[in-house]
Amino acid sequence: MTVIAAATAADLDAIDELERHSFTTPWPRKTFEEQLASEWARLDTARGAAGVVGFSNYWLVAGEVHILAIATHPDHRRRGIGRALLDHLLAAGRAQPATLATLEVRRSNLPAIALYENAGFRTVHTRKGYYQDNDEDALVMLLALTGSSRQP
Repeated sequence: MTVIAAATAADLDAIDELERHSFTTPWPRKTFEEQLASEWARLDTARGAAGVVGFSNYWLVAGEVHILAIATHPDHRRRGIGRALLDHLLAAGRAQPATLATLEVRRSNLPAIALYENAGFRTVHTRKGYYQDNDEDALVMLLALTGSSRQP
């Protein structure tokens, strides 16, 4: 069983490790320390029997949920952890109440794109050369959190 809860300073080592396993240009640990201290930032963990197996980092600001990252440890992927984290953060946004969820995702990250599309996100724009490490494009995806939007 996976439990999703707000991260604490004690989780930063595990989050840092997940970040390095999941992204080609990982954010430094200090960034996550700053996220924990920010009034609008949220950092949640997914815990299983093996400890922290995933995390999400997002902002709740100006009536929006802006998703910065969702990551699952490579040994625990394809088990619904990313979807559970996404559902959790969308529910947190709706409770604010936020009306829109936004994110950028690498054009080549097909598993993440499929996760977001399955949750109802749609690509609305392409940011050419957005990622500085390899000049890859970012897809900007949006999900309306009100009206006829899909509920997790």
